[in-house]
Amino acid sequence: MPILCSLNDMTCMALCDGNFLLYEFVKPVNVTLMPTNLNSTSSIICPVCGGENAGDAVFCGNPTCHKALGEFRYALEELQQEARWHEALADRVSGFIGKPHFLVAHAVWFVVWIVLNAGVIALVHRFDEYPYSLLGIILSIEAIFITGFLLISQNRQSAHADKRAELDYEVNVRTYRKIQEIDEALTVILDRLNQIEAPTRPENESSS
Repeated sequence: MPILCSLNDMTCMALCDGNFLLYEFVKPVNVTLMPTNLNSTSSIICPVCGGENAGDAVFCGNPTCHKALGEFRYALEELQQEARWHEALADRVSGFIGKPHFLVAHAVWFVVWIVLNAGVIALVHRFDEYPYSLLGIILSIEAIFITGFLLISQNRQSAHADKRAELDYEVNVRTYRKIQEIDEALTVILDRLNQIEAPTRPENESSS
């Protein structure tokens, strides 16, 4: 079978059974690959303090800021923004009560109170003698306020838990819907591939 080729346009013509067949070859193309760093990502600027953070940062690196840098809302920040003055005060008091400083301060207070009213220091007038009824009244009033602060703080913790549950539900629903969309898109792509391959299968079977 005679073959005629042209090196300029990379085409060949062959004579087969009285018919001319034209073959065309694709010219090689030189591709220059630019070096890229897959790990390099753009930095994230904190909207509160203006600090620069890594591209994969979740919270601001500034310890005094610690702003959430995610694409969706953060439950704790929402609660802090919506908190009233008495709720913020209750959180601070509850946080102090849960520390050992609270016990140390009360222990020092009780010792000083008892020493002053036991007559150990003669120059100090006894203002609450044994059985220290005034101290008991003060502690009762303090217990009422502490109970109120703790209940307010507990209600805020319950609200925080509800916010987290709501956010988890929202993320789960959005994720489920995205998965459904991806599944439907893959089903459509698979159907189109089957439609494209279906006409070629009988030809391949008949040729074999």
